[in-house]
Amino acid sequence: MAKGRSTLVLLAGILVLGAFIWVQQVWRAKVPSKEVRRVRLFDLNLDTLVSLQFQHTNLVVDCVKENGIWMTGGTERGLGRADVALVYKMVASLNSIGKGTTITAKHLEMRGLDAAEYGFSEPTVEITAIDNKGRHRWLIGRKTPLGDMLYVKQGDEDDLYTVSDTLLSSVPAQPDALRDRTLFSGKIPGVRRVEIRGFGGFIQILKDAKSEWQIQQPLAAAADPQAVEDLLGKLYRLRIEDFVAENVSDFSVYGLQGETRQFSLGGIDGTSRMLVIGDEIVDRPGFVYARRADDTSVFSLKAEVLDLLDIKLDDLRDVRVLSLPIKDISYISVARGTEQLELVFDEFGRWVIAKPVMWDADRRAVTELLRLWEAAVITEFGDTNTSATAEWTLMFGSAELSQTNRIEVFPTFGEKDGLHIMREGTVCQINLPLVPETILDPLEFKDRQLWQLQKEDIQKISVEKARQSRQVVERQADGSFSPGETNGMVRVDDGAVDRLLNKLEAVSVVDYVAYNPRDLSIYGLSEPSVALHMGLAGTNQLGRVLLVGEEAAQGFYAMVKGRDVVFVLDKSLVEILSTDLLMQGQVLPNAE
Repeated sequence: MAKGRSTLVLLAGILVLGAFIWVQQVWRAKVPSKEVRRVRLFDLNLDTLVSLQFQHTNLVVDCVKENGIWMTGGTERGLGRADVALVYKMVASLNSIGKGTTITAKHLEMRGLDAAEYGFSEPTVEITAIDNKGRHRWLIGRKTPLGDMLYVKQGDEDDLYTVSDTLLSSVPAQPDALRDRTLFSGKIPGVRRVEIRGFGGFIQILKDAKSEWQIQQPLAAAADPQAVEDLLGKLYRLRIEDFVAENVSDFSVYGLQGETRQFSLGGIDGTSRMLVIGDEIVDRPGFVYARRADDTSVFSLKAEVLDLLDIKLDDLRDVRVLSLPIKDISYISVARGTEQLELVFDEFGRWVIAKPVMWDADRRAVTELLRLWEAAVITEFGDTNTSATAEWTLMFGSAELSQTNRIEVFPTFGEKDGLHIMREGTVCQINLPLVPETILDPLEFKDRQLWQLQKEDIQKISVEKARQSRQVVERQADGSFSPGETNGMVRVDDGAVDRLLNKLEAVSVVDYVAYNPRDLSIYGLSEPSVALHMGLAGTNQLGRVLLVGEEAAQGFYAMVKGRDVVFVLDKSLVEILSTDLLMQGQVLPNAE
């Protein structure tokens, strides 16, 4: 019985202990913030915080929110704009400091010690914070004997605490430690206006959401997007070196009066920031005075900023002759006098020649023309005064962008230093030495693909060669070919016919020679050496007659009858096109 009672008592004790632990856990889960506040040394809220002061032995660092803007500095020079990110980082670091060992007033009394023994008679740092709840104060004493902890005292409380000595790294040691050293806010893609007042005068560049950078002053011209981006990158990388003076009323002492040397950037959100550059610092070579136009602080910058002020207008101008991206170009026109060539990118995704003839264009030839002018750059800008008349006019248009580039090219008069062109009303010299004479020749852009057929559609083939009888083969119902128009003992050379059919599916030319020639005899085409006739299936397709003339350097002259274009075919292709399709021998009867 006694043993049973003991077991019951033990079980009851376990249940009571479990219930107590459960109650504790539930209570802690409901009040986590109180628990955190109990162990944290600081509990600073940036939303309600008004000021922070760090009083060192020999200096004071203030951080004050004025009209929603954080200002920081010291008593000697006053306050300047703070780097908000650094302020937030500092507050977060302070809030992460937790209390360690607590030394109560009773413990001090028992040991016969007071706060002075822990460094609080002359504290290392005194931190004062003001928020919507009033003033709060913390004193940092000396280090603990082990050296990795500090003694701290919170306001007028008697208890002391130990905390990690990382607290000192969270405390700004100099008045400028939290200062904003960036010169331009926001990000580069958000800049829409750049103004420079420098050694070369005033330059203004603007950009809207739908167009590239455009120079507005001192003249209207396209700006080089990369040059502007490079300039902005250098401006955004500038950093304040040192803060010289605060609350300055007379900027002439530093050469910062007026607006003689400045950079001004405007943002897409309407914001604007101006940087004014002053005199070089006499006792500090390689540095200049500077200020923000909306601030009364004077600071130093590296003298490299003067190189940016010395930028020339031509350094920012767009040197591209063809400013449209070639992938967006859908229309090309080349004209000289009454001659004109037009190329159009049609709705089927093909380049076609629209003038002076209607032909399919060779995409590679069009691409080469576009790349020639894409690579053309301006080597020297001129002016708008010229009495010369343009020899060539080139137009590149984009239906997608609703933009057109017009380029007028002047005669070279024998010079080879580079073409002079008129672009956007300005005469320039470019790196191209001449305009190729062939640029007006439609044959230069004609599609090299002569035709594309399905060999199953070829129903009849006739080959006529000089001083030989005509050979004809015709497709039968089963798809095979048999001799036609002959009573002789011949049969079809199936291998030769098959090779010919494979070649006839897609025929490409080596080069085009002439369009609408006056005399075919010079190409041997008035009396061709080979005439290949093809009959095609269906009523919607016309047959083809290919004529082969004399031998040329790269093959044989040839033409399609009725198309009046002379071209060159590869020799190996002509050999197959002119091969014998019939051979001597008795035609075998079909097996039953």
